[in-house]
Amino acid sequence: MKPFFSSFTPGYKIAWLFLFLLIGVITAGILTNLILMIPGVDGGDGVTAIYVGSVMQSVLGTALPAYFIAVLTHTAPVRYLKMTANGRMGEKMIFAVLAFIFSYCLASFLSQWNKGMELPASMHEVEQVLRSMEDAALETTGLLLSGKTIGSLILNLIIVAGFAAVSEEMFFRGALQQFIQEKFPNGHVAVWITALVFSLVHFQFYGFLPRLLLGALLGYLFLYTRNLWVPILFHFINNAFIVVLHYFWGDSKWIQQLDEMPVDRWFAFVAVGSALCTVLLFRGYRKKWLGA
Repeated sequence: MKPFFSSFTPGYKIAWLFLFLLIGVITAGILTNLILMIPGVDGGDGVTAIYVGSVMQSVLGTALPAYFIAVLTHTAPVRYLKMTANGRMGEKMIFAVLAFIFSYCLASFLSQWNKGMELPASMHEVEQVLRSMEDAALETTGLLLSGKTIGSLILNLIIVAGFAAVSEEMFFRGALQQFIQEKFPNGHVAVWITALVFSLVHFQFYGFLPRLLLGALLGYLFLYTRNLWVPILFHFINNAFIVVLHYFWGDSKWIQQLDEMPVDRWFAFVAVGSALCTVLLFRGYRKKWLGA
């Protein structure tokens, strides 16, 4: 049977994708509140609410909207989302791991630089609002990562790393990036527009630059490998690395020093080296496997 939205233009598909996102987010919020009303579910520490809300948002807010729009626009939605094996999966997974390793210093540099940005004095009130939003996000993250039991580690790896990686890549790379590329055939344009949207929707100004870089790396991994599991692996490693780091060494002094590392010329020099290695890695992959 012909999909209902198969004749829609890319612009309409994007509009419907975000409409489904809005419906999914609202539904997730309602279901989260209903679940937390069940006696004995909410432990009172706020962590359970965050876990339940995260799962609902991942499934209903991002994963299902992407899958649903793919069902309505293509006869083989899973294949369209590029979630099936398409050859050389071993090399593609190694590519994702190397991309994370090579780009890590650059991402760290951008993170520290972005955190230290100050707006003009005339925008002091705006900066206060942005800082409060950032503090709230960090408090939520810190609450999730504060658990020191093996159960909390497994839950964080599944929900914070796994669910987020799969659902966000389905939405942003599997659906949005491909719709944008249908509108603008240039793959680079699709990657960067999607990365920009990916960073903006997280509503964290002081994490905008590293998340923009993350979105671009994920986008190019998808563009070059044509397989969604490659950026999913990168995304999972990126999130899982933070989870594991805080679980085993969260109270260590060197972690605090890492978070407060000054943005000096030596850090910038290492970041430039990281950027060059990352670019060469992607160019090498493209030349070897895509012949471009």
